[in-house]
Amino acid sequence: MITPGTVGQIGYGPASATDRARFARALKASGGLVVSKSVSTLTVSGRDVGGVAVYSTKKSLAKSPVFQDQYVVQLINAVTRSKSAPRFVKADGQVMALSTGGAAVAGWFEGNRVVLVYRQEKTPDLADLAFSVKSTSLSG
Repeated sequence: MITPGTVGQIGYGPASATDRARFARALKASGGLVVSKSVSTLTVSGRDVGGVAVYSTKKSLAKSPVFQDQYVVQLINAVTRSKSAPRFVKADGQVMALSTGGAAVAGWFEGNRVVLVYRQEKTPDLADLAFSVKSTSLSG
């Protein structure tokens, strides 16, 4: 259990080619279970810190917590190109996976949607950034 910190004003913009390319690997690894996607550039207080992808999955998939955890790990590992097992954290009743090797990526399920957050900068803290994204209208 963690207590998320504040990161500043979260903002979203049109996805850059780099943002789309980063998340293309997750779409490729999705096993055809994604029915729609949205990719955006992620800013904190006006500074580009990475990107966010929201994938809608087939409704029947989102029911099993074990499946959800494994699916999020599969997508995170595709984006990070790492075999390191992500660590799972919980705050405000929400469980998220945070990458532990390679690139900084967080992921979680919300209903039948999977949200991935890619952080390209050293700051803010990945967990704080992910929980801030979750609390904004893009993913919540």
